Amino acid sequence: MKKIAPLMLLILISCNDLNYKYLNSNKTDIENLLKNINPNKNYDYWEINYCHGITPKTILYKGNKKLKEKYNYKTDCNGFLGGCHPSYCAYNIIYLQNGKWNYVINETDLATFINKIDNPQEAFIIARINDYKIDSNNQKGNGYIKTKNGYDLKVMKYKSCPESKESFIVSIDSAGKLRKTESQGFYLKTKDCIVY
Repeated sequence: MKKIAPLMLLILISCNDLNYKYLNSNKTDIENLLKNINPNKNYDYWEINYCHGITPKTILYKGNKKLKEKYNYKTDCNGFLGGCHPSYCAYNIIYLQNGKWNYVINETDLATFINKIDNPQEAFIIARINDYKIDSNNQKGNGYIKTKNGYDLKVMKYKSCPESKESFIVSIDSAGKLRKTESQGFYLKTKDCIVY
């Protein structure tokens, strides 16, 4: 009996893994996740911009683009989820509401803009805001299950020196709050340091 119990536990864990769906490797980057935002408020117009350097580039817009010309419009490269060492890049969202432009330039405002979680991509964005990443090459860091009140995600934490990846299951509720995290252990550990 003592030998059967661990085997049954392993089988149950494996079956639970089969329930997870995975994002295709070409859909795990932040730009593809952002393109799936479905805000729960109606805006006259909104757009997502990518900034690398000093000129923002619109990667997605919804609404009447002519409203950009009608109302005083200003944009810069302040934004959220920055990176691109040694230079700088980031994303921002600009939306028009009641004739006034509003700007989403940090992670807190991004979570507020997303509001209710409608899809797994929005849940992954909330995980990313909380320093978890998706592993596009390994299912131990990439997966989701729809739950009664949100999503359970398989994500990872990455360290570059020494290089390691630790798998986590995180629970994101439908209001966009991270409710629970549980380490699943390391699935990559090296003695190498990755320098950017």
